[in-house]
Amino acid sequence: MVRFFHISETRKMLENVKRGSDLEVQRVHEVLNKIIDELMGRDDIMINLVDIRSFDEALFSHSVNVAILSVITGLELHFPQDQLRSLATGALLHDVGLLFCADEDHPKVGRDVLEKNGFEDSSVLLAVHHHHEWWNGAGYPGGLSGKDISRLARIIAVANTFDNMSANNKYPMEKVIEHIMAMSGTQFDPQSARAFVQCVSFYPVGTRVELNTGSSGFVVETNRGFPTRPIVRIDQNLYGPLTPAIDVNLVEHPAYFIVRRVGDEERQGEADDT
Repeated sequence: MVRFFHISETRKMLENVKRGSDLEVQRVHEVLNKIIDELMGRDDIMINLVDIRSFDEALFSHSVNVAILSVITGLELHFPQDQLRSLATGALLHDVGLLFCADEDHPKVGRDVLEKNGFEDSSVLLAVHHHHEWWNGAGYPGGLSGKDISRLARIIAVANTFDNMSANNKYPMEKVIEHIMAMSGTQFDPQSARAFVQCVSFYPVGTRVELNTGSSGFVVETNRGFPTRPIVRIDQNLYGPLTPAIDVNLVEHPAYFIVRRVGDEERQGEADDT
């Protein structure tokens, strides 16, 4: 899978910077071009959020995840190629300052590192500097608000929050998405939050799920903009198998909701037995 290349190359770059080496601008661009080319080649840019959290939780993996999520959001917003490249660069390097400090100074330190290494794209520098600013002005380091915050940083902020909250299954993905939607207009730029939610999915087709009714079945279609409410083909209820199976669109039935992925708990049980 191509993403293993992205992760290994990002790891090397960040480790070299931490040791005092210069950040290789050309190498960064090569990684980003592969990410962008891969994503632009998809017929459907909705991405399975289960897969994107399947790697380890080190800084380099977080950086790649945020870059991928940011580019997908940029595609949803119809960014041109050059703007996608700047977005991907800022997202991939948004936390480079954490290699040198672990506090609220890291956005500024990250920008300084990039300037020192020859990054001249002001949109990338601002994206790194602003990615912890809040739409309502409550963020840091500058307390900026609204459109004073770099547009790229507003997108990266959403992707960054998603990836941090979902790391190590800290929160269920349903709760993470609910948080992003609830903080739209407060922490997040509403346009960026809406675009993110429009193009993500964490119940991919084929996933077996159980509903709050006790029925279970397989996801047969995702609903764009409603990542927690796919169309489910119910093949079993509390009384046994259903023949024929019934398709239930959870968007049209708000009283029904998914309570668990059936395979997730089975795999967890297997892990607990080892």
